[in-house]
Amino acid sequence: MTALAFTSFNAFAQCDELFMSEYIEGWSNNKAIEIYNPTNAAVDLSDYRLERYSNGATAAQDNQKVELSGTLAANSVVVVVLDKQDPDGVDFEAPVWDELAEAADLWVCPVYEENNAMYFNGNDAMVLRKISTNTPIDIFGKIGEDPGTTGWAEMTQNHTLIRKTSVTGGDTDALNDYLVVDEWDGILWSNDSLNYTLDIVFENLGFHTCDCGTTGVGEQALTADISVFPNPASGEAVWVRSEGALREVVLHNLAGQRVAVQPLNGERVAEVALGQVPSGMYLMEVVLQNGARATHRVVRK
Repeated sequence: MTALAFTSFNAFAQCDELFMSEYIEGWSNNKAIEIYNPTNAAVDLSDYRLERYSNGATAAQDNQKVELSGTLAANSVVVVVLDKQDPDGVDFEAPVWDELAEAADLWVCPVYEENNAMYFNGNDAMVLRKISTNTPIDIFGKIGEDPGTTGWAEMTQNHTLIRKTSVTGGDTDALNDYLVVDEWDGILWSNDSLNYTLDIVFENLGFHTCDCGTTGVGEQALTADISVFPNPASGEAVWVRSEGALREVVLHNLAGQRVAVQPLNGERVAEVALGQVPSGMYLMEVVLQNGARATHRVVRK
């Protein structure tokens, strides 16, 4: 059984533009950037690109930029991964691990001379830019600063970083001091076998929860605990239990496409049919009657 927490949120939250929700700088070529859409509408990703500012550079070269593609559904994520998966492919080195490959939505060219936007190693600033306005909408690190192996690189190299739920918009100040702990929770890629498993560094990849919602000014924040079981699911349904009234459950595939929607009409315990959904990993978005929502990874065997 997996317990989730819902929070409804104040009216001053940004929640109006994409931002980076997870950063993975793991061993070898295990590198990924997760981007979250906190809005209530689908977003055309072709208007966005990722840029790498290498080793304190103040500008990104053309081969350090990668334009995104596809459509990102509301309250969903896209996972961008360096395309090291084919041992017979061009410029192959060590492959990304299976757990990361399974979560990938967009693969980025692995040929360094052609495009090296995803070859960050902890001391490079990363920028999510909106192309139509030519403005950075989120900045990871500090442009123009190479922290070496100290400073903010101590928490970025060999780490999985997850944006705190209190963050509702990107960091757009290119020159401010970068304090990782202010906005990110870190998981070290440790070689201590007693405290390290792959489940830990990848367990949040593919979904994100943040304080974006519909609570009006002066309203008290509402919370609700839910559970989803069984997960993984081997049968034709899963059950959702909540302290608050449930409105609906929406099932998305990892590309952000809706594959199933089930109204729940205020029940607090509901059976959610999986129907003809094939085996695999999905993102289940649970919406309460009060507008609170969260997205959780669900596996169907």
